[in-house]
Amino acid sequence: MPFVEKDFLTVSDLNAQVRLLLEESFPEVAVLGEISNFKKHTSGHLYFTLKDAASQLRAVCFRGDAETLDTTPEDGIKVIATGRLTVYEPYGQYQLVAHSIRKVGVGELEIAFRALCEKLEKEGLFAPEHKQSLPAFPFRIAVITSRTGAAIRDIVSTLKRRWPCVDIFVFPVHVQGVQAAPEIIRALELVQQVEDLDLVVLGRGGGSLEDLWAFNEEAVARAVYACSVRVISAVGHETDFTITDFVADVRAATPTMAGEIAVPLITEVGAKLDAMTEQLVQSMQNRIELRSGRLRELLRSYALGRVRGRIEGAMQALDFSMEKLQRGAREAVEKRSTALARELTRLEALDPRAILARGFAVCSDMVSDAIVRSAAAGAQLKDMRVTFHDGALRTEVKERIDGKG
Repeated sequence: MPFVEKDFLTVSDLNAQVRLLLEESFPEVAVLGEISNFKKHTSGHLYFTLKDAASQLRAVCFRGDAETLDTTPEDGIKVIATGRLTVYEPYGQYQLVAHSIRKVGVGELEIAFRALCEKLEKEGLFAPEHKQSLPAFPFRIAVITSRTGAAIRDIVSTLKRRWPCVDIFVFPVHVQGVQAAPEIIRALELVQQVEDLDLVVLGRGGGSLEDLWAFNEEAVARAVYACSVRVISAVGHETDFTITDFVADVRAATPTMAGEIAVPLITEVGAKLDAMTEQLVQSMQNRIELRSGRLRELLRSYALGRVRGRIEGAMQALDFSMEKLQRGAREAVEKRSTALARELTRLEALDPRAILARGFAVCSDMVSDAIVRSAAAGAQLKDMRVTFHDGALRTEVKERIDGKG
């Protein structure tokens, strides 16, 4: 397309011309780099980043070419990708459209990952005999993750939904970058000082190998191994694996799954208690009926005919005992049901939504979502979110009014 001089170019015009220049200048190019951020889309297309020590390049391999590849792309491997340069015009991003990917080696991070895995495995840090089983009914759980992001919300909401009586202690840390490893190690030390703590959930959302690298640090792995409290590792997505996953007592594929693994579902616990009570009553009835049947057989025996009266008396006493046992079992079931209903009522009374429905509201920072606990703290903000039981309002803070009422 020839360039027509005019006062300006639209963004679309510029991107289109840059695309033509790139495609004409680089119709075929082979690029050496390490694969990162690899993703196979449901469409069959492959998306990834090629990088070296100083730069990175976005790349795509469409399904038709992907199905003929000799190499299966994955994060951390070094490859030569051959294709053409173009521009993805909607985003103005230039990228390599690869039709061939050939593996030439393993990336530096992948080499370091495999070497540390081999070292720690030889030392026994991955051994099953060193792993602790999770408690059936944990009531105090620590969560080590970023203060912001989806992971903390997914973990806490899942724990509270499934097991409302759980107490949660959040230890916020950086989950990537140079600060991440030292902060995670310190948090693992601090959780061991929490009295009667049942469990620790350590995790973050998904990311590239570089993003997750703090959880591949040797010092972090050894801190997880040394932790006296049981640890669930919930790092990344289902396809992400870190050294922390191998050292922890249990690996969860996602932060949400960590919440599901950590605690039981309260409705299932109640149903199991009811079933066990019914099973106990049925077992007692079966044993009584079995012994009653044996007595009846003895009564029909000619040799024992003379002691029929004594046996009949024993059977009558046995019937009275059966009624007493059944009455006791019913009372035990009613007592347990009453206690469970009372506990559920108590839990419902503690539900923040019930408190809001009585006319209370919660004020929070519009930017950080932090709860505003005083007029002094609220006066420092420009505006706040006021949450009621049926929704929320955004309010502007104009002045502080001292006093009560």
